[in-house]
Amino acid sequence: MQSFFFIRQEGRNVKVDYHTILYIEARKNYTRLVMLERTAMVLITLKQWEEILPPEQFCRVHRGYIVSVGQIISFDNKFVYLPGTNISIGEQYRNALPGIVKIVASEPSSVKSILSGLKVC
Repeated sequence: MQSFFFIRQEGRNVKVDYHTILYIEARKNYTRLVMLERTAMVLITLKQWEEILPPEQFCRVHRGYIVSVGQIISFDNKFVYLPGTNISIGEQYRNALPGIVKIVASEPSSVKSILSGLKVC
């Protein structure tokens, strides 16, 4: 599979590498493709992007956003933190990211659970 695609911009076909995409944002009839070095408006829906993009590299996290999994700095239940921006996670998409990324370690649920395991000498 190719690691890039082309978009039509200013009368030319312009190459876009998957790894340069930060996120894609819905904008009425268009979508805004936000990349590391530039942005582009593309006449395509988020649903169509979902069909085009490799599902292991991109994840829909909101009704209006698809993010590049490789560009994620961190995430929690409310936001995805990308370089230079935070994107809200929609209620119906809360389990999307944890379902496709590998989470190796988790933090303890509370300090109380740690302290309850300690013995007093």
